[in-house]
Amino acid sequence: MFLSKFKLKDSEPCPCGSNKRFQECCKGKEPRIIKPSKKPVEVQIMENMRSSMKKCCMHPNKEKCKGPIKGAHALQNNKIISLLAGSERHVYMLNTKKQPLLIPLDNGEVVPMMELSKESANDATTETCFCDYHDNIAFAIIEKGASDFDETSETMKFVYAYKAFIFEYYKQRIAFDIFQNNFKENPMVFQSPEMIGMYRMLQLKMKEFEPVKQHFDSQILGNTFEGVSTCAIRIPEQIKFAGYAYIAPDYDINGKRIKHTIKGIMHRIAITVFPETAQSWLLLSCLESEKHIYEKMFYQLETASVDKLKFYINMVLPLYSENMVLSPLLWNAWNEEIQMAYTYYESSWTRSDEYGNGYRIWIKECCKRQNW
Repeated sequence: MFLSKFKLKDSEPCPCGSNKRFQECCKGKEPRIIKPSKKPVEVQIMENMRSSMKKCCMHPNKEKCKGPIKGAHALQNNKIISLLAGSERHVYMLNTKKQPLLIPLDNGEVVPMMELSKESANDATTETCFCDYHDNIAFAIIEKGASDFDETSETMKFVYAYKAFIFEYYKQRIAFDIFQNNFKENPMVFQSPEMIGMYRMLQLKMKEFEPVKQHFDSQILGNTFEGVSTCAIRIPEQIKFAGYAYIAPDYDINGKRIKHTIKGIMHRIAITVFPETAQSWLLLSCLESEKHIYEKMFYQLETASVDKLKFYINMVLPLYSENMVLSPLLWNAWNEEIQMAYTYYESSWTRSDEYGNGYRIWIKECCKRQNW
């Protein structure tokens, strides 16, 4: 039964997305002819992935889309990013658009490591996932001109949770589309057990993400902003970083494992951490129906000392998310050794079986099976 998950069934929908059965679609299909190239295989594959990126609006009311699909900020440019960037007008973050460094390990395995680099404040944490109109109205309550975060505002909490979730949903949706496009081009290459394992992981994540998106969509269309439970923690100082994630942390602040997976379905929390002028905030949100999973963890964080809280944030967020943004003041205060250690630590999301996007496995298998 377990091994069958790494094989395609004739009767299941074809992974190319045609809505036909696999047997009637891509099974036995000849792969397209690959033109020889002098570029390294890893570069060609990453370029192929980037070319598959789509611009689309994630707002549920598609009928009212107006203006171009823009580079929407997951973290507000005119508040959070600008505060971190200061007069230098840039921040430091993982460069996911650049070819990763391939680091050989002692055991012979090669792992990718993203580099941290300068990013313009205008471009930091942007994704092409909202039209101009919906980007302006969906997040107006927390954008330019809005007041600082109000922990009594359920609408603000909802919007921060939605923003952290929807930007991760978009990337997950794109990853699924990328696999479909690659499968359509070369189905034989993408039928290895490793690739089918990747496909099953993508299928499962979409199954887990879709009900959450449906809840957010229904609330936004109804203008109600309910059904989300948020733990809002004030940090009495201005931190020099920000970040967002939609993750399922494995351990709570006391090191006890969190039972976040129920009947094979993983339940995640939306996290946003950001500075303001005289303080900072850590926001953790889940659906009300999932509150029982994280209630104890939320209480631990609310009652923890500032030092313990900061230790937990510093350990968890870089490990689980590539969406960390550092102020130049923080980055330049570190020596080269600390900078390298942080870069390796944050890049670990590409090696994570649970949260990573699986590109490492993808690259490794394509290198072996296809002359790109």
